[in-house]
Amino acid sequence: MIKVNVDLQRCDANGTCAALMPDLFRIDQAGRLEQLRAEVEEERGDDLEEVIHCCPMGAITRT
Repeated sequence: MIKVNVDLQRCDANGTCAALMPDLFRIDQAGRLEQLRAEVEEERGDDLEEVIHCCPMGAITRT
């Protein structure tokens, strides 16, 4: 499993991550990012890398 970290202080909740991985992220009714899970399967590593690179604020990392 790959651990996913979101720096909510940097996040501007533009929704790119939620569009690319809706099973992991969503934007709540108040317009804030909600991380639905803390880990993803190794097989989804490429998907996660795309989300990390597409985040304009650099708020998403993996460990």
